[in-house]
Amino acid sequence: MRVQRRRGDIVVGLDAVERDLLASLATQYDEVLHDDEGDDAVHDRLFPVAYRDDPDADDEFRRYTYEGLVERKSANAGRIAASIAAAGDGRILLDPDAVGAWLPALTDLRLVIAERLGIRHDDDTVPDDQLGQVYHWLAELQARLVDAVDR
Repeated sequence: MRVQRRRGDIVVGLDAVERDLLASLATQYDEVLHDDEGDDAVHDRLFPVAYRDDPDADDEFRRYTYEGLVERKSANAGRIAASIAAAGDGRILLDPDAVGAWLPALTDLRLVIAERLGIRHDDDTVPDDQLGQVYHWLAELQARLVDAVDR
C-alpha cells in the first residue's frame, strides 16, 4: 500500500488483493448497517449511547439521529466502493470530500472487526490470525491517510 499527497488530493495505491478486500469490507459494512436483525453488539459499537444516565433522552436522541447516521455511514461505504471501482490502474484518487468519507468508514470497519475479535481497549491483544491481520492493515491504511492529510 502506498499513500501520497498530490496537490490537494491523496493517491492511494493498493494492489488487486487489497482493493478486493477493501471493497468487500465496505459492502459487508453496508449490509451490517442495514441489518436490523443483526449483531446488537456491533450496532452498539457503531451507534453508542448518547445519554448513559438518561435512557429517555437517549431514546429521543436515537429516534431523531439514527436514520441519518445510517445514511451517512452507508454513503461513506459506497464512496469507498465507488473510489475502488474507478481505480483502473490500482491508484485511487481521493479528493478532500472522499477522504472525509473514507476516514470515518475505516474507523467503523475497525470497530466492527474489533467487536468480532473481542477487542475493547487499546491495550487488548489483537489475535494473530487473518482477521487480526485485516484489523492491523486497516489501521495502517487509516494512519497513512491521516499522515497524508496532515502533510
